[in-house]
Amino acid sequence: MEADQVPFNVSLPLLGVGAFTLLLSFCFCCYLWRLKKAGQYEEKGYVVKKFTFRDKHQQNDTCSVCLEEFKKGEKIAVCTCRHGFHSKCLEQWLEHKNNCPLCKAPVRNRIGERTVLISHATTSSV
Repeated sequence: MEADQVPFNVSLPLLGVGAFTLLLSFCFCCYLWRLKKAGQYEEKGYVVKKFTFRDKHQQNDTCSVCLEEFKKGEKIAVCTCRHGFHSKCLEQWLEHKNNCPLCKAPVRNRIGERTVLISHATTSSV
């Protein structure tokens, strides 16, 4: 039987299985991408995003490290304590200290606590 002579009742399910496999692959890739982003956030301890004046998740509109005000659309780093800084300023600060410049809350996890899964596994086995 040649390819152009495949009956419709056979080719339609094959097309459906192919489309379903493609959709499933796309969903899995998106899931892996989100996992990677979440892992980077946990490792760095802060989120880099563009500054907007009406951001509810940020407590300040001035960088406490360089004492300059944020400009609209500028990349800033927001710690888990919701304090915002210029991303370059915070990176330089974290080279010397592992705490927020304003409230002294720890920013990065300790060495060995890279993911929540690993930290829960080590505490439950003790």
